[in-house]
Amino acid sequence: MKISGFVLSLILVSSLSLKAQDRNDSIKNGKYVFYSKEVRHIDAYYKNQKRHRIWTWYLPDGGIDKKIKYRKGKRLWVIYYEKNKPWIKIDRYGKRRIIRPCKCRERDMPGG
Repeated sequence: MKISGFVLSLILVSSLSLKAQDRNDSIKNGKYVFYSKEVRHIDAYYKNQKRHRIWTWYLPDGGIDKKIKYRKGKRLWVIYYEKNKPWIKIDRYGKRRIIRPCKCRERDMPGG
């Protein structure tokens, strides 16, 4: 019984180290592109598992919906697009700056 208990504990320890190694391999770093049914939805970047750099969201027709800039997981700004042209920029404090006049999407904006 002691030998089989030793073998069992050896197997358990080795499986735990494999799981820890798998966890380290799954840390998100670099560029990720999310697709659904061959349609591109999001271009994203991670650094140490945190959102980083500029993320781009796409419309079903391939046009740009919005871009969000992150640094170390924190959102710095959002730019919304209309007809593939920048429309409004919102900073991390919620301050809005109109880039190009357009009343076409104001009703869709949070707090708008």
